[in-house]
Amino acid sequence: MSKKRLMALLLAAAMVIGALPAVPVRAEEEKAQTEAEKETNAEKKSKRAEGKEKDGETEENEEEEVASVEDANETIASYDDEEIAWEIVYISNAEEMKAFARDCWLDTWSQNKKVYLTADIDLAGESFVSIPTFGGYFDGQGHTVSGFLVHKPISYVGLFNYTQESAVIANLKVEGTVKPTGKQMVVGGIVGDNSGILLNCVFEGVVEANDYVGGITGYNEISGVLMDCEAKGTITGAHYTGGIAGDNVGNIVGCLNRADVNISSEDKAKSLEDIDLGQYTAGFLGSLEGGADEKSEKLSTTENTVDTGGIAGLSTGIIQSCVNEGVIGYEHVGYNVGGIVGRQSGYVYACTNKGKIYGRKDVGGIAGQAEPYIAVDLSEDIVRQLSDHIDTMHDQIGKMLDDAGDRSDILSNRLSVIRDFADRALDDTHVLADRTVEWTDSMMDSVNEAVSRFDYVLDETAKDGGVMDHASDAAGDVKDAAGKLEDMVKSMDLYQYMTPGEKEQYDQAKKAIEEAGKQHAEDVAKATEAYENYYIDKARSEDTTYEYDLKPVTESGVDNGWGGPYSESDVLEKYMGITGWVHYDSSTGETREFPLTDGSAQAEADRQVQEKVAENMAANASQIAEKAGEYADKQYSDAHNGNSYADDMSGYLKVMTDIASKYTDEMTDDAKKQLKSAASSAKDAAENLEDMGEETKDILTTLNDKSDLSFPRLGEDYRSTTGSLNSNLKNISENMGYLNDEMSSSGDLLGDDLSDINDQFSEIMLLYTDALDGVLDMDYSGRYEDESQENAEESMDATIASCTNSGNVKADLNVSGIAGTMAIEYDFDLESDITGLDDARANSTFLTKCVLRKNVNQAKVTAQKSYAGGVCGLQEMGIVLGCENYGRVESTAGDYVGGIAGQSLSHIKQSYAKCTVAGEEYVAGIAGWGNGINGCLAMVKVKEADAFSGAIAGKVSDNAEIVDNYFVSEEIAGIDRISYSGKAEPVNYQTLLQTEGIPANFRKMKVTFYADDEEVGMTECSYGGSVALDTYPNIPVKEGFYADWDNKDLTNVKLDEDVSVEYVRYLTTLAGSWMRDNGQSALLVDGQFGQEEEVTVEKPGTDTVQVAFPSGEAPEELTECWTLEIPDDGASTHQIRYQAPQGQTEGVEIYVQDGAGWRKAETELMGIYHLFLAEGSNVKIAVSVTEKGMMEYIVFIVAGAAALILVIALIVHKKRKKRKMQKAKDDAEESENTEEGAEIEKK
Repeated sequence: MSKKRLMALLLAAAMVIGALPAVPVRAEEEKAQTEAEKETNAEKKSKRAEGKEKDGETEENEEEEVASVEDANETIASYDDEEIAWEIVYISNAEEMKAFARDCWLDTWSQNKKVYLTADIDLAGESFVSIPTFGGYFDGQGHTVSGFLVHKPISYVGLFNYTQESAVIANLKVEGTVKPTGKQMVVGGIVGDNSGILLNCVFEGVVEANDYVGGITGYNEISGVLMDCEAKGTITGAHYTGGIAGDNVGNIVGCLNRADVNISSEDKAKSLEDIDLGQYTAGFLGSLEGGADEKSEKLSTTENTVDTGGIAGLSTGIIQSCVNEGVIGYEHVGYNVGGIVGRQSGYVYACTNKGKIYGRKDVGGIAGQAEPYIAVDLSEDIVRQLSDHIDTMHDQIGKMLDDAGDRSDILSNRLSVIRDFADRALDDTHVLADRTVEWTDSMMDSVNEAVSRFDYVLDETAKDGGVMDHASDAAGDVKDAAGKLEDMVKSMDLYQYMTPGEKEQYDQAKKAIEEAGKQHAEDVAKATEAYENYYIDKARSEDTTYEYDLKPVTESGVDNGWGGPYSESDVLEKYMGITGWVHYDSSTGETREFPLTDGSAQAEADRQVQEKVAENMAANASQIAEKAGEYADKQYSDAHNGNSYADDMSGYLKVMTDIASKYTDEMTDDAKKQLKSAASSAKDAAENLEDMGEETKDILTTLNDKSDLSFPRLGEDYRSTTGSLNSNLKNISENMGYLNDEMSSSGDLLGDDLSDINDQFSEIMLLYTDALDGVLDMDYSGRYEDESQENAEESMDATIASCTNSGNVKADLNVSGIAGTMAIEYDFDLESDITGLDDARANSTFLTKCVLRKNVNQAKVTAQKSYAGGVCGLQEMGIVLGCENYGRVESTAGDYVGGIAGQSLSHIKQSYAKCTVAGEEYVAGIAGWGNGINGCLAMVKVKEADAFSGAIAGKVSDNAEIVDNYFVSEEIAGIDRISYSGKAEPVNYQTLLQTEGIPANFRKMKVTFYADDEEVGMTECSYGGSVALDTYPNIPVKEGFYADWDNKDLTNVKLDEDVSVEYVRYLTTLAGSWMRDNGQSALLVDGQFGQEEEVTVEKPGTDTVQVAFPSGEAPEELTECWTLEIPDDGASTHQIRYQAPQGQTEGVEIYVQDGAGWRKAETELMGIYHLFLAEGSNVKIAVSVTEKGMMEYIVFIVAGAAALILVIALIVHKKRKKRKMQKAKDDAEESENTEEGAEIEKK
């Protein structure tokens, strides 16, 4: 193909693409709302509770929220249509409520009804049965339905069991207990299974079941919308449990949860050892990875608390502007626990958690586990096959239900749930099939028209005398003009006539043309070479047999850690610095040239790589030429204050021509001819450019006269339907796992049925995986392609954005203020440390996206073990973008602690940490372990770390991308004791403040006060400022303890500080130093004393103490005297325990001199101690032990001695008797032996 044809091809593509109307994304379509609609929605949003709105998100995402609310508002408004003959129903008492429920047995009965409550209704004691299904408008008008009770074994239950898509329930409060017996599913306080709209509804009470359990609804369908609803009380479930919804596929907007969710200390799991999956197919694509024999560790999902959230347990839909204030979870119990959602792969926006969050693993202030969005490419054939297989599975489930009969409610409930999800999946495949056919037909028409227009532009631009000819001629004319001018000036020596200023201008113009032209050509060549390197890298990666060792060479040498091939969009960034390629032996460090020419198999592979490179360079010549030219133009523009290369060259040529033209009188005729020729060339260049512009305008005018060319889009209905299919298959998968576990005690018939269903589901998942692999052209590499960085600023897929957590989070493993884990979870591998990238099964390659954007954590995060982060505990994939952490992050006995992420195997960008971190190893301000950290700022205090600590990272991967991170610290370095310029670089505080976009929280130092790990106060000071002790908050009183602050000198504060109360248990008894013969103290004093305090005891002689005995109470003789100095513990009176010299318990009289003078003490006996009270801190004691007491002691001694003598006498007597008996025995034996000897002699 000629160069002219290539350039024409490039221009044709640009013109056709430029002439196409922009294809608006969803958010842009939504901007078409009227200002009046926006104002109406703004008024509604302003009425929501504090914390339901967030600033700082993009306008597109704001509009997304409005659109979802507006859709619901349109449905609500439809019930005001006066042209429809609505039937009005009023309910004012329990009897009318029961009658209404009976009427709703027929699914169509309510569809044209508008129902109004006119009074509060108490259902306590009434034989009320839940409303089966509802499809109309139900307005509670602010009234309350109380006494609602469900206790029978039933699933899919609430005040309304099902709501249809047309249903609206508004302004209703329900109070009651929804606690069906057995392991029931899909249970909600107001609706069991919701497909309609719930607006301004409140539930208060108890909801408890097994799966899909919510305060408002158990399951919120894709068409379901929950707006401004509220839950109070307690919500309890095993799987998919939420304060508002158990499982959300639709929209939850502006809801508030004040209920406590799964706060019981009884874990639904027995123990990790008891957990058994059997033939588990649970978890997304779980049926594809081996059988029961391949599972060495198995978990019982039916007995385990999984997916618990303040708003929703599981969400693949949208949760916006919601607030949780309830306590979620219990310490050391539960997996995937979050303040807003337990596990999510949808969109969570502008939500706030204020409640305390507890759990075992994958626990976060906003989400326990953030799963990725997975791109699915479903062809018509795949959809049809899926439909057939799901239909077959549906029939198999029906057969198993028939076979099960009444044998087990648990199995029947589980099968019903699976069948419902199969029904939904079947509907999804039907919709997708129809949309795919329609899209294919429309796309072919549009493509044909586009090709036609493309050919037209190509022909017009490439024809003789066309656009490309004029462009080429113009470039040649400029070069020719400059050359002719220079030759003329030299031949005539016109320099001698020029003024110094003209000479300088002329030389500068000439030099600029020469240097810029040379540099421009070099830049084009460099960019072209970068594309050649890209195609080498791409071809290399396709041959893992021979080209695995091919590595690029840069100015620094062989790049053994090369991570390519990279995206084509990154060619000029990643491949520009490569100077060549070599075969590199990493074990020996030896290199071999590329390409090899030794005739070996590897040489042949090298030749094939070169052929592929040549083919790609030829096939993409126009694109490469365009990109290279753009690169060279940009390089020139960047170096010349934004000036255009073409404009500057024309300007310089004009300067040279104008100066030369002034001296025509000095020129010879030949010189004048040369000047005239140069001027003519310059004029021709201008005319060619003008003609090129006019012809281009004519082509574009012709294109614009045609009707708009638009390519069909599959649209949001297709996208949402593929998402629904994905969600439904996932739910089938997880419930199949539960079913397998619950089937352990069933008979052979049901076992055969289950085997058939498992086999069928395996076929479905294999087929679905083929569709997933189709996204990457059947690349069975076993790897994920994480595209989270693409459009991360606007993404709404698997995204948590603009959320705030202010509730403390405490768990064992994978703990964070925002998302505990960013990963894919398989087979309920609940205890694995790495659940996604490193465990990816073969035959599964996905395009994934997972984003945490502009979230803020302000609360304390505590992990008992490893992986604690302010924003993410364990980040296996996705991107953390623009997030902030100001809460303390610590692990009490584990590693991987970071202000943003505990361990990051992916990317963290433009995030901020200002906090305290503590752990054992891998402890740092941004990430304990990092892989990609870009543009982050940190001001952190590493309070505890045994090894691998830093202001930015404790440790990073070998091929980590660490760029433009800065920190302020006088105590620690950037990464593991070393700071790196431009990567992890220290700066002073004033420099940090000048950083663009730095959050306001960095302008003040925060001091947080804790008591027993609970925040009790907070204050701020300027950088380097002080906090006076008298401004500290009051220390909370703790019974049996005394306390003080661990840091009472807060001066020169340059980082955020945490100050904690140190509680020390009081010593309730102090022992005197004087000991009795039995090793016990003679005197004990009871009270509440500090650990270091002592009672001072002295024993003066009885003759030195002047005792003023009370009248008539003087003893005959004093046995001993004591003086005590008791530490001040705030008490005016203390109990003193006294032990007499030989432990006498009777005949002991005690006299006390305290604040009231000498008196005889009233005593009571505790063992051998005499107890009495004394006032004041200085106490004198006088003791008299009477003869009775002494005689008692003597008698005791004598009796003891007599008993001892008797025992000794008995022992001696027994020993003597034993010796006598032994001697008699020996004499008898000797006599017998003598007689036997005599007898033998006789014989």
